[in-house]
Amino acid sequence: MKALKIFGLFIVLHAAAWAGTHLYLQQHQPDVLVVVDTSYALKPQFPAMESWINNLQARTRYKNIIIGTDKAMLGKLDAIPTKATIFRTVFGRMSEDNLKRYEQIQASEKILLSDGSIRPSGWKVISFP
Repeated sequence: MKALKIFGLFIVLHAAAWAGTHLYLQQHQPDVLVVVDTSYALKPQFPAMESWINNLQARTRYKNIIIGTDKAMLGKLDAIPTKATIFRTVFGRMSEDNLKRYEQIQASEKILLSDGSIRPSGWKVISFP
């Protein structure tokens, strides 16, 4: 009987720790900025980029994903009606100047989905050749 009480105590402590951690992480979610290069040359890679974004969303439970393109900021990924709207504007070529609009955003991680032709400092570049 004593072993059963100790086991029950460990279960209660484990459940309380899990619930506390869950509540804390729900209220303190860091931002992850994802910028998509929508250059015309990368148009064939858009399905792969969309799949990568879907995988990121599926594996990041306690993070806010903010989406932008080299043309404009789109906002939180959860607020975008469909991911196809990310890829609706295709023209021009991306440069590091396009990323200057995102300098003021305080994000724990900044990710650039591009062809790898530019490597801006402070950004994690995911290449789609």
